[in-house]
Amino acid sequence: MKSKKPLYVYLILFSILFYNNLSAQVPVRDEPHHKVVLENEYVRLIDVHIASNDTTVTHIHAAPSVIVFLSKTIIGTQIVGDKPNISDVNPGQTSYAAYDEKPIKHRVWNQGSSMFHVMDIELVKQKANDDSCSIISQKGIKLQWIQKLVRTYNISMKQGKEYEIPKSNCAHLLIDISGIVSAVSPGSVRMMKDGSFVFFPPQSEIKISSNNPNAECVLLELK
Repeated sequence: MKSKKPLYVYLILFSILFYNNLSAQVPVRDEPHHKVVLENEYVRLIDVHIASNDTTVTHIHAAPSVIVFLSKTIIGTQIVGDKPNISDVNPGQTSYAAYDEKPIKHRVWNQGSSMFHVMDIELVKQKANDDSCSIISQKGIKLQWIQKLVRTYNISMKQGKEYEIPKSNCAHLLIDISGIVSAVSPGSVRMMKDGSFVFFPPQSEIKISSNNPNAECVLLELK
């Protein structure tokens, strides 16, 4: 006659399965490699560092997001149920992910030899302001792409040249990709370096300059 397993054995097995299910449901902001460093009515900026040969916990993205890469490396990603995908990434590379329309659950790992650094910028507003701002048209500032809540620009800076972002109804997020950059607005002077950022609320007059010959920034215009 077969002996019955004690009740506590089933409880342990149930607990293990329940924990594994929960650990696969981690929101991106709670994943240990992802750190929320700025949160306001426009964005939730999540700064991500993954060391060589390290892997994140499986986590969920469910908000529209701008991805800004800050390092050169080789990364792997795998959506649950799909095959792994391997890609090269470079500083200043950007992309947009409509995770609000199609949430994903995935893990990310670093196959390169150096630290993988990326910013995942979640767009938290429900809709853009009615009176939106005009597209920035200025030599050296290149429009990359447009989405309903954001425009993204690349600024390839010339040494000693000043770039002016006029007042508007849009907020702005400036991210330093390379070089020492000065970001000035009334009452504020910020000296930025690789991987740093500064947020400017609407109606900010912004002046950006650098004494480095190959400084580069990414600018998000938040509607």
